[in-house]
Amino acid sequence: MSEITVEDLRKVYDVPGGKEVAVDDINLTVPDTDFLTLLGPSGCGKTTTLRCIAGLESPTSGEVYYDDDRMTDILAQERDISMVFQEIALYPHMRCIDNIAYPLKVRGVPKGERYERAREVAAILEVEELIEKYPAELSGGQRQRIAIARAVVRQPRAFLMDEPMTGLDEKLKVRMRKELKRVVEETDQTVVYVTHSQEEAMMLSDWIAVMNVGEIEQLGTPNEVYEHPNNKFVATFVGMPEMNVWPAEVDRDVDEEVCRIEIGDDVIRLPIRDEASHSERKERTSWDQRSDEGIEVGFRPQALALTSPKEGDFTAILDLVEPMGENDLCYLDTALGELRVVEDDTSRLEENTRVGVQLNRTAGYVFDRHDGSTVARTGESQVSAVGDESTDRARTDD
Repeated sequence: MSEITVEDLRKVYDVPGGKEVAVDDINLTVPDTDFLTLLGPSGCGKTTTLRCIAGLESPTSGEVYYDDDRMTDILAQERDISMVFQEIALYPHMRCIDNIAYPLKVRGVPKGERYERAREVAAILEVEELIEKYPAELSGGQRQRIAIARAVVRQPRAFLMDEPMTGLDEKLKVRMRKELKRVVEETDQTVVYVTHSQEEAMMLSDWIAVMNVGEIEQLGTPNEVYEHPNNKFVATFVGMPEMNVWPAEVDRDVDEEVCRIEIGDDVIRLPIRDEASHSERKERTSWDQRSDEGIEVGFRPQALALTSPKEGDFTAILDLVEPMGENDLCYLDTALGELRVVEDDTSRLEENTRVGVQLNRTAGYVFDRHDGSTVARTGESQVSAVGDESTDRARTDD
């Protein structure tokens, strides 16, 4: 097991008409025995980054280290790593136990020892009953577990995995995530894992690097990237259903820092808060200038609730209710476009009717409209300080 360090990694491809930057000056460290996930949409550079770490791609510039060993120019087969890919590459003419033991055979491990170790790993992954079968006799999930067993048996310096659960059904993915997490913890392996699935990233990872257009937007724990996103991209990519984001403005009609959201005839005023002091925030965010450039405010669907039109912070038309099991996903039409709300009980609601929407006022994120950076959070209203009435909401009811 090794600590993996990537320094100023850049990968540029020659393409018709010029150059394409796939990875742009990435820096990250994966501590020994930790699990790091490279998370992002298709084409963001996560697989290219993994392939550079593995030695399957040569970086245009930058360095890759395993512990203190510079690996940038070392061939992939000489890096002592195990890789699991989306395509399960088992040898069809070999029994599963032979597939698992094959990496040890290549390294010259005696036959008795390599089969003993293969059976030990098969027991860890609970596939002992499969080891005498051939790959063609297995289901997709079973083949995937055999492929992971083959990676584990080597006791390599690191595991590198590129979307290994793509193609599995949802129920099997849940089971495979649990098994993979257990195996990694039991074997104390360093893992770099690539996926576009935030569910996989949140469940498996010690660290998540959220990538976009070749860059790391944020590196942190699963809780950090969900609760404290650096910018609008991270906030909207991490979290299901996707966060609602609305244009807003800084309201200068009151003494405190307040953002104003206009949704049709409804006006919502929300105080702006942050962990920093008022003076530190004002200096850091250039708040006076930001009022001219504009801001955006985001609320996750779980931070909204549906009520009667007169009780909500604003009104909308309930367009569709999508059952999701324990709760329902409601799609609403508003003056600012589609809105998503997660509700526990929709039995009282009817589609194509007007409803009220209440905000959890401390759960909003304030983004700079120009660069998307997170600049603050929303807070509870001081009733006497804002609004045109005794509340912080100006409303023209139907």
